[in-house]
Amino acid sequence: MKKLLIVFVLLLLLGGGGGGAAWWFYFRAPDVAEDEGPVVPQLSQLELETIPITVVRNGKPTYQFFFRIVLMFDDPLKMEMVQYNLPAVYDAVTTELHHLMGRKQVEQGGFEEPLIRQRIDKVIKARVGQDKIYKVSIRAMERMDLK
Repeated sequence: MKKLLIVFVLLLLLGGGGGGAAWWFYFRAPDVAEDEGPVVPQLSQLELETIPITVVRNGKPTYQFFFRIVLMFDDPLKMEMVQYNLPAVYDAVTTELHHLMGRKQVEQGGFEEPLIRQRIDKVIKARVGQDKIYKVSIRAMERMDLK
């Protein structure tokens, strides 16, 4: 009888250990998700007010451009820091657009969106810092003839 009880206890221990191991390795949910790929930053954005640029020819307004520019941030703290400098950013962008949208450039080659985007990006990053802005986007560029 003692031998039978010892065999029964050993079988119970081995079965319980095997069942516990099966649960641990096969049936329970993993603690850490396996490689889900690169971490995508949480983007936030800030849209500048519509910027009107007027091109003058012979003392009369000829064209008017309307720009809507969006600043994208990968960290909400960076967005808060840039919000304090928003009037300076708006002024820098307006000044740069007036330089870019001169009458001769508009009449000769039109306006090139990649060039404008590159120059605006450069001006904004120079004003607030290279690491604060994730991306500068031009949401809309509209041209209206005033003739």
